Amino acid sequence: MFFYIRQSRHTSSDRPPLPVFIRSGRWLAPLLSALIVLPGCASFGTSPAADQQQSVPADNAASQSIHYKNSPAADEPTEPHYRPIPAATLYSLLVAEMAGQRQRFDISLYNYMDQARTTRDPAIAERAARIAQYVGSDTHAIEAVAIWLEEEPENPAAHQAAAQLLMEQGQFGLALEHLEKLQELAGISQFDYLAANAGQLPEEQQLALLAKFQLLSNKYPENASVWYARGIMEQHLQRYPAALQHTEEALKRNPAYLSAALQKARILVLLQRSDDAIDWLEDIHEDYPEHKGIQVLHARILLEQRNMDSARDAFVKLHKNFPEDAAILLSLALLEEELGQREQAREHLYQLLTRQSHTDEAHFYLGKMAQEEEDYDAAIEQYAQVSSGREFLAAHLKASYLLNDTQGIDAARDYLNDLRGDFPQHSSELVRIEVDLLSAAGQPEDAMVLISQALSVAPEDINLLYTRAMLAERLDDLNRLEQDLRTVIRLRPDHAEALNALGYTLADRTDRWAEALPLIERALELTPENPAVIDSLGWIYFRMGNIERARPLLKKAFDMMKDHEIAAHYGELLWLSGDQTEARDIWQQGLEQTPDSEIILRTLQRLDIDPETLDQNR
Repeated sequence: MFFYIRQSRHTSSDRPPLPVFIRSGRWLAPLLSALIVLPGCASFGTSPAADQQQSVPADNAASQSIHYKNSPAADEPTEPHYRPIPAATLYSLLVAEMAGQRQRFDISLYNYMDQARTTRDPAIAERAARIAQYVGSDTHAIEAVAIWLEEEPENPAAHQAAAQLLMEQGQFGLALEHLEKLQELAGISQFDYLAANAGQLPEEQQLALLAKFQLLSNKYPENASVWYARGIMEQHLQRYPAALQHTEEALKRNPAYLSAALQKARILVLLQRSDDAIDWLEDIHEDYPEHKGIQVLHARILLEQRNMDSARDAFVKLHKNFPEDAAILLSLALLEEELGQREQAREHLYQLLTRQSHTDEAHFYLGKMAQEEEDYDAAIEQYAQVSSGREFLAAHLKASYLLNDTQGIDAARDYLNDLRGDFPQHSSELVRIEVDLLSAAGQPEDAMVLISQALSVAPEDINLLYTRAMLAERLDDLNRLEQDLRTVIRLRPDHAEALNALGYTLADRTDRWAEALPLIERALELTPENPAVIDSLGWIYFRMGNIERARPLLKKAFDMMKDHEIAAHYGELLWLSGDQTEARDIWQQGLEQTPDSEIILRTLQRLDIDPETLDQNR
């Protein structure tokens, strides 16, 4: 029988744990029984060992590998060996258990690790490993599991625990060896679990794992988990036809393998065979009519197909079948909102508020609907109640702009100032919103004061530094701009936006082209398909007089994005190259996108061109 060990919030990995075996050791079972009937446990609570904060020494580094020694053949029966618990060990373990009950896991772990090293008892080592995993101490978990494996090399649970730890350390190849041993010892296959968690590995490591799974599929040709794991690895590597083939191989060997069945549908979608995926899900739904995952995936595929009415019907059915599932109710409400069915959406969002589930999303979308209906007071009230999540900044950005529009800049600033007090973790983002408001209101000097105050508290906040640099450019303070951008680049050398902004400014506002060129080239290496960076590189070549290198770059940038600034640059090159008709057309397109473009109008003024004449050839 299996159960899942719950993870503490202190653990070092978000990866869910493998299912683990339960057993009682030859010392631990009597000890735990003794704890139940032991009178006067308060004496342990006042022990100096229990009250004093203790560090947990470890002889091995966290990066160590886990090894195990050979043992007698598995078919040789072994009798359990019992021996009395030494007094010092009993006392130490009692202290550990009592400390655990008091949430003093540092003391509990210290004592269990000490006794695991002293006694080499596998049950104590197992308990130490579980505690270490719970508190996120990988170093001690690895050491405890190593002791456990050394003393019980044929224990499936020890190999299972070793596999979990090695995956958390990123050592998937070694973890696979322990899962193979688990298969040999207990006939339990968890290869698919390892493969599912390998998606973030570098490609070369994924390829190495895939090669090992290919060998395992030859060794265990009837093992569905191996074939499914192979399909998962191929999906990670975007080898979708092979992934489908080997997932189907898993289903041939185990038609009831539901996780593989669901994955088959996902792979069909990746192969752009959504209709086949839906047909497949409808087939397995007949066999498992109460299975939520099948119905949810079916509904989401319909949504991805933009088959909105069918998707809504699917979510209505899901909500009817699983009325307590708040995530389904939220999906239904958002779908109804997108379809314009606002009364139904509003009703379902208020149901979420009543349940106190997904409240931030509910307030955000209620605010969005109120804003679209021009009920601005109601919109602000809803946005203001968003307290966390991905909607937090969007909600308060919208609320502050609505306050600015309806009550003025001072009301918006007061609102943002109060928010910074309530949510200091978002202070940087909220300052940037206020800077945008002040800039839009024609108060860039006040914006500069505000952001400089924020930087005096957080002088290495990259987002604030970059924002101040852009504000400095507007105030024509090139020294401040350069200083802030160089600080950003020092703190984060791969910050493509800062590299491009500094390079472009030096190219456009100075003659320091030799400094500007490598900055822009580096930005292009980091973001090779960024039209703004391509424009910057074309513009510096133009400024250097290299028209032939500039022309294809500026053309490519404008073809990628009809931005007014790119239009100004490309149009100027065309004009000075004699292509005046095309230049007028490019500028006109830029003005259609941004009618009051200062950069285009300045360019036309410098070239003595009347803006009214641009469309004469159109």
